[in-house]
Amino acid sequence: MMKGHGMDGKDMSRWQEIWNKRNVQLAGIDRADKREMFMELKRINGYDVVAGGISYEALVKQYEETKAALRLPEKGSVFEVGCGAGANLLLFQQDGFSVGGIDYSERMVSVLTNVLCGGALKEAVCAEARQLPQEEKYDAVFSSSVFHYFADTSYAQEVMEGMVEKSRGSIAVIEVHDAEKQDDFFALRRQIDPDYDVHYQGLDKLFYEKRFFEKFAEKHDLRVSFEPVRMEGYWNAPFLYSVFFSREETPKE
Repeated sequence: MMKGHGMDGKDMSRWQEIWNKRNVQLAGIDRADKREMFMELKRINGYDVVAGGISYEALVKQYEETKAALRLPEKGSVFEVGCGAGANLLLFQQDGFSVGGIDYSERMVSVLTNVLCGGALKEAVCAEARQLPQEEKYDAVFSSSVFHYFADTSYAQEVMEGMVEKSRGSIAVIEVHDAEKQDDFFALRRQIDPDYDVHYQGLDKLFYEKRFFEKFAEKHDLRVSFEPVRMEGYWNAPFLYSVFFSREETPKE
């Protein structure tokens, strides 16, 4: 099911420590400027959005594609697993959806609640992804650029089980590291940074075979589709794909 590197609890703790130390610069941001606010949240989340990096337009295009794939009802609700500072949820909220999210970084969740405060924010949970609370249900549940941080596919399976239970409709896993392209990924990283293995020692990434998600879909009687990640300025995109699950019937209100 998985090829190559995985992480133990110690590795995940190191990632958590890194995210809790992320630099936050909200004081100098004009919150009425939707573009500036969104890009700062993406920067906090670890995306390269400085000059020459991923553009606002490319990120918003990905959001629009994800929103369409989730098939949300008008004024519906969406929950993000590993929401970070809430960049994606900010766009959903601005489009009139109720939102909620979970992240294991206290720093990230504090930013999320600071920026997305109000009635449209239904939940802001600081906990591991597998500890999804199930009291609130949503029209769709998704995760973006998170699954490669998990310890192994057993952990990922547990998270997806929780996502299915929490969703009344569709489920999506965005930006999964492709096991078939793992060797090419590391070759490029080492070309860019000859000391990559030293710099990222103990901070491995988890790569997934598509069959892992197909088996999950079969277990839960879901339809599954895979889409390539296309994002201008994102060097990582050729090594990623996204997974979309849908139920056979449209969920009832």
